[in-house]
Amino acid sequence: MSRHSSSGFTIIETMLVLAITGMLIVGLLVGLGSSINIQRYRDSVISFQSLLQSQFSELDNVRNDRNANWSCDSSAQPSEGGSTTQKPGQSDCVILGRYLSITGSDITTATVIGNETGNSAATNDIADVTQNYAVGLSSSSVETGTIEWGAEIAWPQQGDDTSSNGGTRSIAMLFLRSPTSGTTYTFTSDSVADSDVVNSQVLKAMMVTGRTIPGQAERVLCINPVGVVVPEKMAVVLGAGAANVNAIETRTYSTFQSLGGNTEC
Repeated sequence: MSRHSSSGFTIIETMLVLAITGMLIVGLLVGLGSSINIQRYRDSVISFQSLLQSQFSELDNVRNDRNANWSCDSSAQPSEGGSTTQKPGQSDCVILGRYLSITGSDITTATVIGNETGNSAATNDIADVTQNYAVGLSSSSVETGTIEWGAEIAWPQQGDDTSSNGGTRSIAMLFLRSPTSGTTYTFTSDSVADSDVVNSQVLKAMMVTGRTIPGQAERVLCINPVGVVVPEKMAVVLGAGAANVNAIETRTYSTFQSLGGNTEC
């Protein structure tokens, strides 16, 4: 009498294979999701850096996108309506720069315009603007947006540009091009006003020469990922006295250390 034997998996063996396979799939998905989140965070940092750098490009390649029914008074306050039809290039106002404000993840940008109100002798470019121009924001140029992937600016936890107040961070930036020499200057302030109330007084209060705040001090803008864990937080740094795109760079804690500092986000 012959015997027939059959081989196969028992129920326990099958369950073990399924369990191990499931664990491997879950681990793969978790790792993949983490990698995607880290890449999104890095993209948000690079995108924010590019936004700041683009403000210099706006000064080098001025766009005049105002409509025809536009005029500008002696206080550099534009009027978008009315019967006055000043063609581009014939307005009493000139384009002086760019204004950018950030609160948390919210970003506002606008074009800065100026109306020459005097011609007194000035010791430098900034004195020339503050003495001889009224400045304001062109309301037709105001644009709003957010930092990508839900990230937001924050204060460093230690090192340079920290704050004892903490909380949601806000900063205003003024990118100014001298109408006399064409030299570019950057100023920042921790005082941020809504774009509809930013006037000549507010903008001139930012125009402080020297490594001060408000003024031309180096600023370290940490980028916080919201709801995402990353191995190392990054910062976008605006160099002291920034005058071109090369003054804006990204840094990690390791980079700060290599430069002799201890700033950490």
